[in-house]
Amino acid sequence: MNETNSARAARVLAALGKAIAYAALFWGFQALVSVVFVLAVVSAALLATGGLDLLPLLRQVQSSATALVLVSNLLTLFFLLIFFAARRKHPLEQTGLRPVPAGMAAAGAAVAPLFYAAVTLVLSLLPAAWLEDYAQASASLTQFGLIPFVSTALVAPLAEEVIFRGLVQSRLARAMPGWPAVLIASALFALGHGQPVWMGYAFCLGLVLGVMAWRAGSILPSLLTHILFNTIGQLLTLPQLEQANGLVVLAVLAGVGVVACLLARKGLRTLFFPLRKEPESHV
Repeated sequence: MNETNSARAARVLAALGKAIAYAALFWGFQALVSVVFVLAVVSAALLATGGLDLLPLLRQVQSSATALVLVSNLLTLFFLLIFFAARRKHPLEQTGLRPVPAGMAAAGAAVAPLFYAAVTLVLSLLPAAWLEDYAQASASLTQFGLIPFVSTALVAPLAEEVIFRGLVQSRLARAMPGWPAVLIASALFALGHGQPVWMGYAFCLGLVLGVMAWRAGSILPSLLTHILFNTIGQLLTLPQLEQANGLVVLAVLAGVGVVACLLARKGLRTLFFPLRKEPESHV
């Protein structure tokens, strides 16, 4: 192996190391918050009754899942803010949250309902056993309220885009072409979702979001897509909409998505069709 290849391999390994470190930071805060919460609940139960019933404990952890995710994501974002400030780096620039033309931002918003409709259609075609397991794994997402909405529709997309597109993918793209960077970042994004069906559509969503961030040189379009995608899911948990006919909901989402994409077609062409030269990293 000549010197040039050695240097290239070293850059790839360094980029992979940084990408895994950022993903581990994200997962680590989730694990830490969950462990602290479980220990607090166990301690409170032991002090109150002198014993421990595992079933109520599991129910309490499950009912608090969205709040725990909210806390862990806020801690992740706060840590990154302090981390980049300590290094005298601008957090928005370092995480790729840069301004983009209005057309790109509009395109990011436009694809969300269409992609949600596509995911819903594919899920409806899966075997019932797969869907039952998926429903159990994603039960916390069906709760509606202020905390679940803020956690799932706003903070989670921000934290995930900052980590997986703004940091993981951008660091990989410093040492390899765009497509491998998008694929690896999407795979790491999917791994964090745990359940196989959830991982599958998270990977597909990650590919779409990754291409958008790659072409735009910013995570703003992918962030808008992610926020609206999760917001649609939250709104559909409302009692008034839960009882609606699924085919009607699917048709409405598809129709809204098609119209929105037609209106934002110039931005979509920029994001998904022509290749753009990747911006130089400042990290």
